[in-house]
Formats: sequence, structure tokens, C-alpha cells
Amino acid sequence: MSPSASLDLLPFALASAASGQALLCLLVVLSSPAAALPRHWLAGLFTLLAILASGPVVAAILPGGQALMAGLLLVALYALPPLFWGYVTALTRLGPDAPAALSLWHWVGPGLALACAGLVWTLPAESVEFILETGELPGGTHAAATVLCVFVLVLAWNLVSGVYVHRILSRLNAYRRALRDHFSNTERRELAWLRVMIVAIVGVWLAVMAVLVWDNLVASLTLPPVVGSLLVILLTVMLAARGLSQFPGLATVERVDGGTNVAAPDDETGPKYRKSALEPDHAARIAARIEAVMVNDALYLDPNLSLPKLAKAIAVPANLVSQVLNQNLDTTFFDYVNRCRIAASLPRVLAGDATVLTIALDVGFNARSTFYTAFKAATGQTPSQWRASQSTEPG
Repeated sequence: MSPSASLDLLPFALASAASGQALLCLLVVLSSPAAALPRHWLAGLFTLLAILASGPVVAAILPGGQALMAGLLLVALYALPPLFWGYVTALTRLGPDAPAALSLWHWVGPGLALACAGLVWTLPAESVEFILETGELPGGTHAAATVLCVFVLVLAWNLVSGVYVHRILSRLNAYRRALRDHFSNTERRELAWLRVMIVAIVGVWLAVMAVLVWDNLVASLTLPPVVGSLLVILLTVMLAARGLSQFPGLATVERVDGGTNVAAPDDETGPKYRKSALEPDHAARIAARIEAVMVNDALYLDPNLSLPKLAKAIAVPANLVSQVLNQNLDTTFFDYVNRCRIAASLPRVLAGDATVLTIALDVGFNARSTFYTAFKAATGQTPSQWRASQSTEPG
């Protein structure tokens, strides 16, 4: 096989692998028995990834495949942000009920992209190939209108995607705050991997934009055809590695319809507590009961301690407990419990008769890394530094 044939085979092979990988993940999602898994959003994302990767394959085996894929890619790019938003919304919802369907405004972009794809598909296949290979117009108003439509939509896609990225990151931040209002250990519910995935996508997008600017304004510079397939493979791996086992972290938390309403990602712009009639004296009594049950019963030792468990122990509604912690004690449930755990760990850290992991697990943490973070937040030092500083103090 000649070197040029090998180079032509590589994009085809990588595109086949990337689209096949995404389709395999799609089959896994569709056959999953887990009811809590946001299945339709994941299925949509893996379908779009398969479409984005299959361009070289379709163009090679299907006559007129370039025209077909040019339109499909535009639709897929516009459908990706709302599908990703829907997936994040499903993972961060409060309560067991499924989130409401996305409003029609989310589908305006994909609808316009589909209309523009129709213009592409009605062009002669030779015209589409000529445009893609030379970057020039073949002549005629139909071709000119199609190219203008595609150009405008591609520019608008950058703006639309930026808005979605901002909204998704804001919702993930709100979700993280809501987790800390309800749970004392949040490791298995955190969505840090989604944040990493989004940052990686933005980084690649910025790199592609830089290459396009350089190619148009400075000197000729084009991306190898395998870059798109490698990117799809990476995104599919990231989404499959965590997405296929990630369930909504707040699905077990009940919404409060009356009285106060604890923080939730759904209420990013509204007041955190509504219709609250909690008097200062009542709040002080609840705070005292919280302190007493933590000291006397050492509830913090339970690694699965949650806001409802604490509320049940002091016979106070969970929404009032959350309000007292936030407004009267100026802390979150997560930080309050972990502060109690760190206080309980100090004598054992000072004694040095057990490993850090043993101490962390004994006082209620689920992981050493979480213990280290909480310990440094409380003392300003690592456990070893704190023990050394205590041993050097006089008396």
C-alpha cells in the first residue's frame, strides 16, 4: 500500500472507530434497566457524536455523501447545546420527578439549521463538492444563498454555544451549593467530571478558532482530517466513563411546596427561602437543638448523614433546619457537619496513633482527600503540619 493510500485510510479508520464507539454507547444506554438514568438525553448525545464522527465514512461509501453530511453536521452542531443542557438539567434536578421538557426556544436553532440543511441537500452534489474542495462558489443564486445561510449560522452557533456554556456552568455551581445544603458527603454526587468535559470542549473550540484566524489572516494552516474523529473519541470516552453510571444527586430530596424552600438548581434566580415566618427566638431554639444533638449523639460520625436525618433527630422540618444553618449559623449543612468531624479528629491527629485515612473514616468522612480539604479549611494547615505546630507550642 502506498503512503498516500495509508494517509487516506487513516481518517476513514478513525472516523469508523469514533462513530462505532458512539453507537455502541447508544446501544448500552437504550438497553440499560436503570430507570433513574437520564436515558433519552444520553441517547441523543451519543447519536449526535456518531453523526459528527461519521462524515468521512459516509462521504467515502455513499454517492453524494458530502452533501448529506454537510447538512447533518450543521443540524448536529445546533442540537448539541440544548441536548447537553437537557442532560445537565436532568442530573441536577431536585426531587424524584423528571424535569420539565425544554421550551420550544431551545429548538429554534436546530430548526433553522435543518432548514439551511435543506438548502444544502437541494444543491447538486457536484456543487457541494466544489464548494467544500475549493472554497469558491459555483455560481447561481441558490448556491450563494446556501453558502450565506451556512456562514451566518456557523457564526451564530459560536454565540449560542457560549450562552449555553455559561448557563450550564452556572447551574453546576448552583447544584454544588444545593448538595452542600442536603448532604454531609458529596463525592459520589459531584459532577466535577462534567465541568472538566465542558472546559475541554471550550479549550478545543478556542484552539480551532485560533487556527481558522491564523489560516485566514496570517498564513495557510489547516487541521488534519483526523482531529475531528479524535475529539469525538475523547468526548465519547469521557461521557461514557461517568455518564453511564451517573444518577441525579438530588433525586432523593423532596421539594417543599409550603413554608421555606431550600436551595435548588431550579431556583437559581429566586430567593432561597420563601414565605418564611421563622421568628428569631424559634430560630435560636432550633440552633441550640442542632448543637446539642451533634455534641450528645455525635450524629456527624454517620458518613451518610443528610439534612433529613438531622431534621428527624431534632423533630424539626428539614427546610427550617436548612434555614437556621444558612441564616443563623452562617454555614451550609455540609460545612457544619464537616466542622464537627474535624473537631472530633483533632485529638487523634495530635496523638498520631492512627493513619490519616483511618481517622478520616472514623469521624465520618468517605475519603482522605475530602478530610484533607476540610482539615485545611478549618485549621489552615495539613494534619501533619498542624500536629507539628502543636508539638512546638510551649506548655
